[in-house]
Amino acid sequence: MENASRAQQRLRDRGYDIAVDGDFGPVSHAALISYVGRKRSISRLRFALGGAMALEFPKVGIDRPLRLAHALGQQTAETGGFSSLVESLNYSVAGLRATFSRSRINDADVQRLGRKAGEGPLPVDRQRQIANIVYGGSFGRSNLGNTQEGDGWRYRGRGVKQLTGRYNYTTHAAELNLPIVEHPELLEDPLQGVRAACHFWDSRECNALADQDDLVALTRRINGGTNGLAQRRDGMERAKVILV
Repeated sequence: MENASRAQQRLRDRGYDIAVDGDFGPVSHAALISYVGRKRSISRLRFALGGAMALEFPKVGIDRPLRLAHALGQQTAETGGFSSLVESLNYSVAGLRATFSRSRINDADVQRLGRKAGEGPLPVDRQRQIANIVYGGSFGRSNLGNTQEGDGWRYRGRGVKQLTGRYNYTTHAAELNLPIVEHPELLEDPLQGVRAACHFWDSRECNALADQDDLVALTRRINGGTNGLAQRRDGMERAKVILV
């Protein structure tokens, strides 16, 4: 990566204990995603992701500053600052209503299933019900290929891209030679979660949009809309501070 030593020094200046040697490898990637995700420390998960990114990103051309900034901006929004590789459906009532339209989940189900004030994290069963509603029905069939009962929860978001839906899992299973239709939890492994994200990025020709610095168009291509745009922009801008 160009200007690797400069990026490493900028990360050191922000408190990350990494070498400034011009080799932007696993530790440098781990420090970068920690900074992008507003995390002061390099957790075990982020260290593993850094190793996977150093290995897999160059294979699909995510090795230029602008491309890397855009990729990480998208991914930090999807993973809660690179904190989890499986989607949480632990929505408050307000959060559930704000995230999904009434065509996806009605007000009665929002009130019934969403987390109430003073309530702890949602039990798995309620999260499962939410996933099967918002990723099911006609929307799930048409947009995600979710044709069987329970597909919404079974194929909820996983990996650093948060791959979602039976169709996407099936397509990526063939390309990655990985049995993620039968074992979707395989995408919770950092290496496989990064591999799937790289395949998605490459297959959608996302490098071209990143080269144009077009955040909105890139978000639409990855997300299908502009959900979480502010978070994606924040992550991208933080990455640019280090890389560009």
